[in-house]
Amino acid sequence: MKKEVLIAIAIGLGIGLLITFSVYSAQRYLKEVNQIKSPVSEKATGPVTPSEILPSLSITSPIDESISKEAKISVIGVTSPSSWVVVLTEKGELTVQADAKGNFETSISLISGENEIEVKSFGEKGEVTSKTITVVYSTIEI
Repeated sequence: MKKEVLIAIAIGLGIGLLITFSVYSAQRYLKEVNQIKSPVSEKATGPVTPSEILPSLSITSPIDESISKEAKISVIGVTSPSSWVVVLTEKGELTVQADAKGNFETSISLISGENEIEVKSFGEKGEVTSKTITVVYSTIEI
């Protein structure tokens, strides 16, 4: 009986150590994966200047692949401060300048059916950022 108890204790200890090592390894791996890495190469010297950062463009409204019951909608978004924004639609184009915080808003008219809306942002140094969204205009009840 003593021999069987010692074998059971040894097996239990081995399984416990295996589980503990697995949990420790998983936590260490997840910590490395969740770490934010700098996009600047290690060879770069000095701080990153704003001119080295690529301009961004985010469209907050309308949502891509949405359905609208209204013939006129607002295109709202954020880009680099004071950038010029061109909104290309099925009915033409509109130009608006972003404010000092980079916010912009303009109203566009939709055609019946699928509307492809392309928004282009032109930065102060000529950088261009573009996003395309699709909005369906329909008056049919869903």
